[in-house]
Amino acid sequence: MNNIYVSNQSENVNLADDTEDLDIFPELTILVVDDDDNMRFLITEVFEIYGFKVMAATNALEAFELIEQFHLDLLISDINMPGENGYWLIQKIRKLTSPKKSEIPAIAFTANMEANAHNKALASGFQAYLQKPSKIEQILAEATKLLKGSVKLSFP
Repeated sequence: MNNIYVSNQSENVNLADDTEDLDIFPELTILVVDDDDNMRFLITEVFEIYGFKVMAATNALEAFELIEQFHLDLLISDINMPGENGYWLIQKIRKLTSPKKSEIPAIAFTANMEANAHNKALASGFQAYLQKPSKIEQILAEATKLLKGSVKLSFP
């Protein structure tokens, strides 16, 4: 089973600084893709606490269908899943003709132990890579960084 560690102590001031602005993103929608039910549930619950709408998919094909149908502001995806994997998903997304869909900020959040998984994820189109297990603060910090860069044009 994959784990996300939730820390009650502020071990890294930078992480705290990076997550303090999450509430400035009202009504944004995140897509969480993971074949592990517990992982999807935990990530969903955490982001909903911050006011995000969260959609979830159990595999890459289901996720791609959601991306084609809905406006999404952030993708958090596992790499290793049954059927098509996260690399396939992000490559399909980056080939979409709509910039709003093809340029969605994306985090690879995976237990993939390949030696070059980090580089492969970034080369495939993810902007960030986090290894499972990670502290939830790390996921929140990466999400905040990506969202600040992608939605700044939407705010006055």
